[in-house]
Amino acid sequence: MSYTEDSVFQTIQQIRIPSAVEKAVADAWSKWSGKQPQSVRIKLGLTNYKPFERARVMAEATIAPGGSNQATITLNLFFQIFAKAETALKEAGNGYSQNFFPCNGPPIFLIPDWHTVVWTLPNAPNMRELAQLLDPEHFCNLLVPPDELKGMNEADYPTPKLFRYVPLKRSLLTWEHPTTHSRYFAKLINEDDAECVIRNFQIVDEVAKRDRLKFDVPQIVSYNPTIRTVLMTEVSGTQFTEIMRRALPETFAQVGEVLGQLHYLNLDPKPVWTPQKELKILSRHLKGAKLALPQLSSRIEGAIAKLKNLSKQFSFPQNQPIHGNLFGDQIHYNSNRIGIVDWDMLSAGDSLYDIGRLIAHLIYLAGREEISPSAVSACVEALLRSYEAETNRAIERSRLVWHIATQVLLRGKISSLRKLPEGWQTHLSFVVTECEKLLDGKSDYLSLPALKYGVLSEV
Repeated sequence: MSYTEDSVFQTIQQIRIPSAVEKAVADAWSKWSGKQPQSVRIKLGLTNYKPFERARVMAEATIAPGGSNQATITLNLFFQIFAKAETALKEAGNGYSQNFFPCNGPPIFLIPDWHTVVWTLPNAPNMRELAQLLDPEHFCNLLVPPDELKGMNEADYPTPKLFRYVPLKRSLLTWEHPTTHSRYFAKLINEDDAECVIRNFQIVDEVAKRDRLKFDVPQIVSYNPTIRTVLMTEVSGTQFTEIMRRALPETFAQVGEVLGQLHYLNLDPKPVWTPQKELKILSRHLKGAKLALPQLSSRIEGAIAKLKNLSKQFSFPQNQPIHGNLFGDQIHYNSNRIGIVDWDMLSAGDSLYDIGRLIAHLIYLAGREEISPSAVSACVEALLRSYEAETNRAIERSRLVWHIATQVLLRGKISSLRKLPEGWQTHLSFVVTECEKLLDGKSDYLSLPALKYGVLSEV
């Protein structure tokens, strides 16, 4: 079996056909309002695909109700797709039993033929505090300091905008001050993660106030534990993913200097990164890849087995502060100043984990977008030289290869299988091949050591 026989994948493909999904939403709107809408337009957002189990798809629906005097309505929709019809029916039944928040569309509806439950935010499960955050008055009274609200009437409070919604985990909203036009971000965190995530942001905020940093971080404006939401300043700049595509060594040298300072800051995060945890995460995430593309299954298993064996011969530090989720989107680039955001996964661990994760993202982009191997190699060398100059310590490049190879595989799950861009099957095949090449010292992109269990070849 492969993804072509997976009902979950087939439903995702249906949702990606504008006429099909727009008809499904229009039918639900008609049943809810009693009137056929004049038009429905769907803009798809994030997809999270778990083969033969489930998928989650975010979408924005713009609906023009019948009648010339009615303004268009925008709805944020969360599609929950299940492999089994009975699971979808049970989830819908649980949803219908809830007390719904006011919204401008059907709070929940079932698409039986697709085994799909659709929620209209803020009525999605697990993060019901979102209802308060989307209301301007509640948002301001709960999070915005009184001094910032002076001279404003409650009727004139700016409306927060939903920036990103990660089902069942977190929400990110933006809010713009009407006078200063300063932009803020509010992050709502689920109950399981809130304590650790907030502590991480507070640690980073404190060190930024105490030390002279070579990079910017979000500054905490307020935290409301009742709704598990932190309000932060915006970190300006272009996401480094866009800069990476240009393969400019000087930009990577700037990032290397910043990471060198980060990894030697006096921070004390509670979570601890270990290679065992990382391999467990990798194995879990790539189960779906093996199901979707069974022709890669034995190669994925072989690569993970080799990584497990190799991990036994390294001494991985577990006491250095690491970002824990570093890739291009988390770095905001200005020519004279760099910012780093999203500190949810701040941990103590091996600094080469962050570096390996960023290099793996660059290699993934290079494979997808045909960036030349020589350009990638020049950027990586600029990054490493700058990092070594900042820390005054040589990087153990054999250990770095282990991190890059591990993170190349994981990047395939994050950017290919989860998001399903065009050509995702080829992208997954590329990361498996690149992992194998990295471990054998044959990557076209890097001049780094080959790794053999029991022997480190420094070629």
